[in-house]
Amino acid sequence: MKKILLIASAGFLAIGTVIASAADMALPAKAPPPQPAAVYYPWTGFYIGGNIGSGFANTDFSGTTSGTHGGVPFQESFSASRSQHGWFGGGQIGVNYEFVPRWVLGAEADVDWSNINGSVSSCSTKTAAGVIDCSTSAGKIDDFGTARGRLGYAVDNNLLLYGTGGFAWANETVTVTETCNGPKCPKTSNVLAFNSASSSTTPDGWAAGGGLEWRFLPSWTLRVEYLHLQFSHVSSTFNLNGTANGVPVVSTSTSSANTGVQVIRVGLNYLFNWGPEPLVRY
Repeated sequence: MKKILLIASAGFLAIGTVIASAADMALPAKAPPPQPAAVYYPWTGFYIGGNIGSGFANTDFSGTTSGTHGGVPFQESFSASRSQHGWFGGGQIGVNYEFVPRWVLGAEADVDWSNINGSVSSCSTKTAAGVIDCSTSAGKIDDFGTARGRLGYAVDNNLLLYGTGGFAWANETVTVTETCNGPKCPKTSNVLAFNSASSSTTPDGWAAGGGLEWRFLPSWTLRVEYLHLQFSHVSSTFNLNGTANGVPVVSTSTSSANTGVQVIRVGLNYLFNWGPEPLVRY
C-alpha cells in the first residue's frame, strides 16, 4: 500500500511540473486584425454643377486714329495696357471615363457671366500734321466660356488631380471717351462735346489650366480650378465725333488687342455615375 501511494505521489508531482512549465511558456502572438476595406467609386459618369470665382485680365492694345480737326486732316497712333478684375459665376457640364484604374479622361463645357472690368487713360502720338488726343478706354468682359478636354489621376479613392485645355470664347464691350484734344494735351483743359464710342466683340482663343477635385460623398464633388484664357489679335473700330472748343472733330480709330485672363474658381458637381459598381479595395 505504501508503495502504491509513493508511486501515485510521484505521478502527481510530474503532472504538476508539466503544467507549471506549460504555464510559463509564452502564448503565441495573435494575428493583427485585417485592415478595413475601402470602397472606391469609379469616376466614370456624366456630371453637372455650378461655379463661382474671380478673374484678372490684362489687355495690350495699339492702333491708329485718322480724321479731321476743323477740316484739317490728321493721323495719330496709340498704345496702352488695360487691367481688369472682377467676380463671375456660372455652370459646367461634363463627362468622365476611367479608362484604366485611377486614370480619368473627360470633356467639359462651361459658361460664366462676369463683371471683369477696368479702364486706362492714354494719349495718341502725332504722326502727321494735326492734333494730339487723349482718351479713356474702359473694358468689361460680360461673359465667357470654354470647351475643354481633361486628363486626371485619382491619387486616392476620392481625390482627382487633373490638367485641362481647349477652346475659349468671351463677350467684351470696350468704350472710348475723349478727354483732351489739341496740341497741348494732356496739359490743357478743353470744352469737349463728344460721343462715347463703343465696340462689342466676341473673340475666340484657347484655355489651359488644372485643378483638383474631391469627392466628399459618393455622387458629390468639390473642386478648385485655375485657367488661363488667351485672346489674340482682336480688332475693334471706334468712331469719335464732336467738337473741341467749338471746333468740329471727326475721327475713326482702329485697334488690335491681346487679352490674357487669369481665372480662379471653385465648383460643386453632381456625378451621375454610370460606370462599374463601387469597388472594394484593401
